[in-house]
Amino acid sequence: MNEERESGGASAREGATSFPRNLISSRRAIALLISAVALIAIAGLAFATRSAKQIASAADNGKKVNKREHQSHGHSHDQGDAEHPAGVVMMPIEQQWAIKLKHAVAERAEVARQITATGRIVPAMGRQVVVAPPVGGMITGGRLPRVGQRVEKGQTLALLRQQVTAAEAAQIAAANAQLQIENARLEAERRRLSQEVEEAKAQFDLAVVALDHANKLYARKAYSVHQVLEARAKHKVAEAAYKSAVQQLEALQAVKLPEIDKSISTTGFTVTAPISGTVIKVRKSEGDHVTVGEAILEIVNLETVWVEAPIFERDLHNLRKGVRAVFTTPAYPGAEFSGAMVDIGAVIDEQTRAATVIFQAPNAGRALLIGMQANVRLDVGAKAEAILIPKHAAQENEGRKQVFVVLTGEEFEPRDVTLGDEYGDKIAVLTGLKEGERVVTQGAYQLRLKQLRPNAEGAEHAGHNH
Repeated sequence: MNEERESGGASAREGATSFPRNLISSRRAIALLISAVALIAIAGLAFATRSAKQIASAADNGKKVNKREHQSHGHSHDQGDAEHPAGVVMMPIEQQWAIKLKHAVAERAEVARQITATGRIVPAMGRQVVVAPPVGGMITGGRLPRVGQRVEKGQTLALLRQQVTAAEAAQIAAANAQLQIENARLEAERRRLSQEVEEAKAQFDLAVVALDHANKLYARKAYSVHQVLEARAKHKVAEAAYKSAVQQLEALQAVKLPEIDKSISTTGFTVTAPISGTVIKVRKSEGDHVTVGEAILEIVNLETVWVEAPIFERDLHNLRKGVRAVFTTPAYPGAEFSGAMVDIGAVIDEQTRAATVIFQAPNAGRALLIGMQANVRLDVGAKAEAILIPKHAAQENEGRKQVFVVLTGEEFEPRDVTLGDEYGDKIAVLTGLKEGERVVTQGAYQLRLKQLRPNAEGAEHAGHNH
């Protein structure tokens, strides 16, 4: 019993001794943890301070670079307002997202010099016809097409009923009388030639008998050589005369005069389409009377058209047959058509010093109509380097062309530029822009509105900063 008490007391003393030791170890661990956290916080604060200094330094350098660029382009900025230079349009990022603002880089490219002209669409040669019948009459049949209707080659367009008029009847009667006279004269000539043939035949038969008689007498030495030769000559003459008379009679008998028209009747004539195409003009109606060669309607084939454009005399040496041209029309903004040159006019206009050049363009969809305006563009001449930007990046500003150049993420500078030739969806910039600068291609209209309302812009920007 005493031993158990002694052992329990010993255990109690050991527990009392280990409790202070554990407490001291825990306090040391907490102190070490606090020290580590403090060191990490100090290191993070130092890193954040250094980053902030770098960002501020980069911003100051960017402002200095922008300031130098503004001065190089002739823009004077207020030295007391370094954060918002005069003329610069501010637009927060949120607003840029809302209007889906886009921009593109001004690129340097090698392009050819262009020739531009304003022309018009005309029918190609042989693609427009005027339908005019070779006979007169009244339009019947109810088949006359309407304007805009498509017709095929050989299709019946109209039926003409030919009714002989009094004047035409008189002409027919006079022709019949003349025909009767000719028939009588021809018959008299036949009778005369028949008589000549009979007489020539009799003379020929007599010459044959005389020649035979002369030969017999010569054999008996009762005829001289001269008499025989004379008989032979008469025989040849009679034979030739007989043959000539026979040939004349045969030729006359081969002549056939037309029969006399004793009836005056009504006939019909079918008018057909000479080409396939579209009817563009109808000049007559059902029941109208047309004379010989009078136009009824017009047809044009639009599957191939010509573009006539005046090209200045100084540019003609750059053209050659088959050179390709690109042209646009106000009817289809943004759409481009192409064609090949087929002819250069032989006459220079004295007023404009230009010749009419013809280009042939396919038009299977018949989108191009006769008379449309055509803005022609040709790439000719030596190539040269130029700064190109999208065409829709340039805006009209009081008669000048203007672009918005991206300075920073929220700053845009309106800048006047001089534009050159167009190359598809690109346009050349002659002055006012450098290679590598970015210009706004979508959202320039909203920037223009902010440029026109500088007070609202300043208030908006101030609210954005706060």
